[in-house]
Amino acid sequence: MMKPTLTLAIVLALVLPVRAQVYKWTDADGQVHYGGTPPAADRPSQTLDIQSQPTPDGEVDNVSSMRRATRELRELRAVNRGVPVRELDRPPRSSRRKKNTPTRIGYEDQAKIDNLNSDIRRLSSSTLGSASSRAREIRAAKSELRQIYRKYGIKPP
Repeated sequence: MMKPTLTLAIVLALVLPVRAQVYKWTDADGQVHYGGTPPAADRPSQTLDIQSQPTPDGEVDNVSSMRRATRELRELRAVNRGVPVRELDRPPRSSRRKKNTPTRIGYEDQAKIDNLNSDIRRLSSSTLGSASSRAREIRAAKSELRQIYRKYGIKPP
């Protein structure tokens, strides 16, 4: 028969979390490293005490835990939105565009569109430089405009 103090020590050792020592140091290149062993003696390091939990006996099934957590998160989102879970798979009503609703173009892209249109107008009415160089610049500006319009799914005017 075991002594009560020995039994208590074993139970506490199994139940109480274990503290693992982790070392943090910076190498000569300025990159921060973490490890379970201390760095070379010439490197100053910081000791971090990180609480760790023992793993359960047998294999740990992270995949099923992740699926369960994902399912629970979807259910929580549905409850917070006040909709059934299957409604989460549908796109939100605000993203369903009506046919006559104009597309919202980002500020930077709108500024580029305005500048490119201004360049095209300026080059079209200019007499500076050769006609072929102006035509080349106009084609490049129009090509850039088409790329921006394609990004937003808009047909160029």
